[in-house]
Amino acid sequence: MFKHRSLVIIFELVCTLSAFAVERVSLEQLQSDWSRYTNQTVVITTPMVVCGSFYDSLVLAPERLFCPEERALGLADGDSTMYEQIVAHNRANSVCLHCRNQYYNVRTGDIVRGLQAKVTGERQLLTGKSVTTRHMPQDRLLRPKKNELRIVGANIENYFADLGGYATKRTTPAQQALKTRKLVAGLRAMHAHIFALCEMQVGDKAPQMLLEALNQHGGHYAYVTMPMDNMDRIGGCFVYDSLRVRPCLTPLSAYNDTASHYYARMFALGFEDIRTGERLIISLNHFKSKRPGRNQYDTNARRMQNADSLLAMLPQAMTLYTDEDVLLLGDYNCYTQEQPIQAIVRAGYADMLPLGSSADYSYSYKGEAGYLDRCFASPSMATQIVRVRPWHINADWYYQHGAYRMKDKSLHRYADHDPIVVDIILK
Repeated sequence: MFKHRSLVIIFELVCTLSAFAVERVSLEQLQSDWSRYTNQTVVITTPMVVCGSFYDSLVLAPERLFCPEERALGLADGDSTMYEQIVAHNRANSVCLHCRNQYYNVRTGDIVRGLQAKVTGERQLLTGKSVTTRHMPQDRLLRPKKNELRIVGANIENYFADLGGYATKRTTPAQQALKTRKLVAGLRAMHAHIFALCEMQVGDKAPQMLLEALNQHGGHYAYVTMPMDNMDRIGGCFVYDSLRVRPCLTPLSAYNDTASHYYARMFALGFEDIRTGERLIISLNHFKSKRPGRNQYDTNARRMQNADSLLAMLPQAMTLYTDEDVLLLGDYNCYTQEQPIQAIVRAGYADMLPLGSSADYSYSYKGEAGYLDRCFASPSMATQIVRVRPWHINADWYYQHGAYRMKDKSLHRYADHDPIVVDIILK
């Protein structure tokens, strides 16, 4: 009787444990029959990559996801088969994990293994715990060699001295000071001779504020910006090491109207290497952005106008600065296969980034990566480029404008775009 009772207890215990057993499934199994696992807790055996971080959720997939326009022609540009395949692939292989992570401790590219979570809906997972991730090694940026000239194109995201305008409504003086510290730390770490900076407030206040911090410990930086009638605008600015290079003449804008919103966002300037006397022309451009949640054809006509104005300006710049070595940098708000980028390529300017690192990116949005920040070169300039690459100090980290963590002393995430670093040997 006692033995029989023991067997019953053991049987009941096994049944109870079985009821709480966690089933191990691959992502493929889960995606093939999602309804079967709904409201169950599972362990996903497929290693997952963090593709995006948003408040209390992470976008996970077996590999990094790229924006369809980065790899394929869009739906209105001819054969859309590959485009549709990428859209379907990204949707089928990504899941949204709602978790309690401190999002600033997780970055894009981190690896998640053995994820245990409750299946709550199609491509939706939930866990009440923090998710342990393995950080991928952070890439190092070496100094340029003595005979190399380093040029960096960077979107520094609303660097304004005057707060309270349309771009800085929620920015406090303390947040502005932290952004300056982070930005200066990032710029110093790049060891560049010329910075081509997008989203700098036009006029003198913002550049002077940045230079005061940059030159605080013995730097010799100077700047050239474009004047505008409306100071509450996003413009562009060149910051350069005055001991290594000097500007030639005055900047040339793609627009004649100084009141134009794009006057300070698309311009060119010649520079001379003081050591060698060699020259080059740098064109800094910031094309019209898309509205959040819209596809590539949102504002496409305006961005095509930007491309046409740019291409019309460049021959004038070559004549003005008496050189054909042209480097085009900036934030073009276009992925590689979009029409404005292809128009620039067809005009004879090589798109240098995909040539050197086709699996790379400078920006990440809603879990999909791609190049919004570009580096084009004229035929004579392309032969003088030693290396070109994005430096991932921004796009992989979570960020919300105006919501800096005030205790963050790192150089990471001073903006939302990664800088493009170009090393050249002028000949």
